[in-house]
Amino acid sequence: MSWTDFVVRLLVAFILGAAIGVERQWLKTRAVLKTNVLVSLGAAMFVMMSAMTPGDASPTRVAAQVVSGIGFLGGGVILREGASVRGINTAATLWCAAAIGTLAGSGFFLQAYIGAIVVVGANFLLRPLIPIFQQVDGNGNLAAQTQPSINYRCWLICQAEDEMNVRTLLFQSLRERELTLTAIHSKMIRSGDPTQSSVVEIQADFFCGENADELELIEQVLNTLKQQTKIDRVSWELVPSDRE
Repeated sequence: MSWTDFVVRLLVAFILGAAIGVERQWLKTRAVLKTNVLVSLGAAMFVMMSAMTPGDASPTRVAAQVVSGIGFLGGGVILREGASVRGINTAATLWCAAAIGTLAGSGFFLQAYIGAIVVVGANFLLRPLIPIFQQVDGNGNLAAQTQPSINYRCWLICQAEDEMNVRTLLFQSLRERELTLTAIHSKMIRSGDPTQSSVVEIQADFFCGENADELELIEQVLNTLKQQTKIDRVSWELVPSDRE
C-alpha cells in the first residue's frame, strides 16, 4: 500500500466518521463528534495495518477484532438513570462508525459512502417516527393523545440520620400527587462545622403531565418535606428533556 492510498483511505474514514458525529452533535443527543471520528479512523488504521503486513495477516480477521473491541467502548456510553436507560442509540452509532471506518480502510469507498448515508438517515429520518410508535397500544391502535411530560430535578440537604425519613416522605408525596419519580441519588457532602454529623445531598428527578397547576404540586411536595422532616436546604429546577 502506497502512502497515497493510506492518506486517501484515512481521509475518507475521517470525513465519513465526522458526518455521522455531526448528526449526533446537531441533535444534541451526546457530544460524540470526536468519538465517532476517532472510532472510524482507528478501525481504518487497524485494517490498513493488516493489509500492509506481509505473511499471514487477514484484514477480515482484524475487522472481527475491531467489532468485538468496539463493544467495550459502546458499553461505556450506556447509562442507567432510574427506570430509564440512555445511550443505546449512541453506542449503536459508534458501532456503525467502526464499520464505516473498516470499509474505508479496506478501500471500499463507494460502500463506505453508502453506509454512512444510511446510518445518518436512520438516525435523522427515523427519529420523528418514535413518538408515533409510542402512542400505539398492544392492539395496534393509536392510543389517546397524552400531554407531553415535563422533567424536574430537586436537591435536598439533610443530616445523614434523616436521609431515610426524607426519602420515604418524598416517595409518598410524589405518588399522592401523581408525579413520577425517574431517578434518585444521594451523596455525602462536607459540613462546614466539624462538630456536626455528616450531611447528605439527595438529588431526585421526576416528571408530570403538562398542566396548569404543576408548579403548585411541586411546591406542595417541598412544603410537606420542610414541615415534616429536618431539611437544611431545598431547591429545584426545570430539566430539558433529552431522550434518545
